[in-house]
Amino acid sequence: MRNGNANAYCNKLIASLFRNSENFMADLHPEFRTPHSAFRNLVPSRHSNPFATCWTRPGAIPFCFPPGQDAERLVRQLAEQHWRGEIVGPHGSGKSTLLAALVPQMRASGCEVHSITLHDGQRRLPRGWINRVLTMSATSHTILVLDGYEQLAPWSRWWLKLRCRRAGAGLLVTSHAPTGLPPLIRTSSDLQLVERLVDILVQRVPSPVAPSDVVASHACHGSNVREILFDLYDRHEQRMRARRTLGVCGT
Repeated sequence: MRNGNANAYCNKLIASLFRNSENFMADLHPEFRTPHSAFRNLVPSRHSNPFATCWTRPGAIPFCFPPGQDAERLVRQLAEQHWRGEIVGPHGSGKSTLLAALVPQMRASGCEVHSITLHDGQRRLPRGWINRVLTMSATSHTILVLDGYEQLAPWSRWWLKLRCRRAGAGLLVTSHAPTGLPPLIRTSSDLQLVERLVDILVQRVPSPVAPSDVVASHACHGSNVREILFDLYDRHEQRMRARRTLGVCGT
């Protein structure tokens, strides 16, 4: 493959694949797996971008609790609600990140936690999952944690609530809208919170992304932090690519 085609191939794939793929190099054409000057200049390490998923996935980035709240207090509230609750918020507002902060605290409280994430269009739980979880539980404090609860069909939601109630198991879910479970917390993302997250990320890895970029991205994507971080990822890559291009031209 010639250099011109190689450069075009890289430019097309970097933005869409590199930020999410753990095995990006293995997926490329064999020619790109070897040292190549043009390729090295185009492809950065994912660890050099503070907005890559390795830094921003749930558990890697902390959840910014509102004033007066923390993981311990929310778990205490959940216990007062007999381990039943819902986390409600718009898409990308940090619900999964909050779950990642609550699960260790629930386990520290002596709970046996079984988590599952539902994806778009997943209308039912995996076959036999509820039976396996409820029959294998070793403690009386068993909690089922479902991220993306609104994906389930109404019948599946009703059946899950019923099974948990009969088994004496807790149920904590995330959803875009109220589902009838006791409310635990509502997530939202204003500009101030997004700026706090960006400050945390750029302290780990420096970035040419400016505060004005954060403001512009928030104005475009609103409360969807996930899309804001994707946008800032692209802005970071564009600035770094321009710097590398200037460096090559200046040599």
